[in-house]
This record gives sequence, C-alpha cells and structure tokens, in this order.
Amino acid sequence: QGADVQADYVPLLNSLAAYGWQLTCVLPTPVVKTCREGNLSTKQIVFLQRPSLPQKAKKKESKVSNL
Repeated sequence: QGADVQADYVPLLNSLAAYGWQLTCVLPTPVVKTCREGNLSTKQIVFLQRPSLPQKAKKKESKVSNL
C-alpha cells in the first residue's frame, strides 16, 4: 500500500528491437535490496525472443550410382 513500482524497460527494448528482439516475460526474483532512503529494489529476470528467420531450403542432390 502506498508503494510506487518503477520499471523502465523502454531503453533496453528500444535498443534490442532494432535487431528483432521482443520482450516475452519478466520474472521477479526473491532478491530485495534496501537503500539508505528506504527504497526497495528487486532483481528481475527478463526473457526476450527473436522470431526465427526462414532458412532457404537446401536442394538435396540425389546421388545415382551406376554399378
């Protein structure tokens, strides 16, 4: 109650978006730190993914052996 949650992922997401990365999930961890002013901070695990690029189908050359 009365707590403000601040998480700014925008700079991270903007820098990785240029390479096709997308945020999929954020998991909080049980790690909690308190600073001198009484502010709490937590560590979080951020999951990103990048869609797979279509790969060119390789032509399989059939080897015919003449015996």
